[in-house]
Amino acid sequence: MATWGLNFVAVKLLFHEMEPPAVALSRLLFMWLALVAVCKWKNIDLKFEGKDLWMTLLQGCLSMGVYIVLFLEGIKRSGAAEGAILLGTGPIFTMLLAVMLGQETMTRRAIYGLLIAFSGVALVTQTSDPCAENSLFGNLLMLASAFVWATSTVVSRPLLSRKHPLAMMAVSMPGALPVILPYSLRSFASSPWSTLTPLTWAMLAYFCVVAGVVGFVLFYEGFSQVGAAGAMLYQYFVPPLAAVSAWLVLGTPLRWPQLIGIAIVLSGVWLATRSRTERLNPPIPETGPA
Repeated sequence: MATWGLNFVAVKLLFHEMEPPAVALSRLLFMWLALVAVCKWKNIDLKFEGKDLWMTLLQGCLSMGVYIVLFLEGIKRSGAAEGAILLGTGPIFTMLLAVMLGQETMTRRAIYGLLIAFSGVALVTQTSDPCAENSLFGNLLMLASAFVWATSTVVSRPLLSRKHPLAMMAVSMPGALPVILPYSLRSFASSPWSTLTPLTWAMLAYFCVVAGVVGFVLFYEGFSQVGAAGAMLYQYFVPPLAAVSAWLVLGTPLRWPQLIGIAIVLSGVWLATRSRTERLNPPIPETGPA
């Protein structure tokens, strides 16, 4: 979660010398090669066939293609803190889509959490200054990226029951090429690679290596130990980390409406997902001494 929380600041610094399209293709190519190498090193099977292959490529098109385009274009126009909190609505969208597809049922407490979270989203977006770094359009792009990420999560659920998560990520990445190549190729070719400053190279390495490969490897290693419900709860650390790091590194002011919005969104998402985890993992009744 720390690697992903600091990622928002790294991307903002990266955009001082690079355009989002060039960043997107750089990350895709590096992560693809690195994840294949990790899977080979850990002897993880990369063989996908039939429906599993097509569903994995679709998941990659959404999560590594459409999502990345919306995320990078959104964070370019939005603040690091606001982008992180709006992206934090992903679990809410995931829940809504899962209910629509019959994967889950909606509880009353989940509905309350949903309404609370989106009231916080409304506060964050409506109090952004459209003339400053933050813009309503950028915030809407971040919300759209959260929705696309949630869609890819729902698509990946059946696959994760049969395939290793890192293998699914590695095999899914070619699915993003039809989106990323038209978006990125010209910018990638014209980027001033020879004149990039050491800071830009460091931020690119962070985005591709630390937040990309290392972040996902650590996440799925932890996922295997704490389970889906536990992993989801840890994601609440990302928006506060992004907000604090943006304040410390970029000097981005945190106004009261944004702080209140962060608290409201986190409360709503926590309430909704807590209801879900309690329903999926009911507490074991306590027994007296044997």
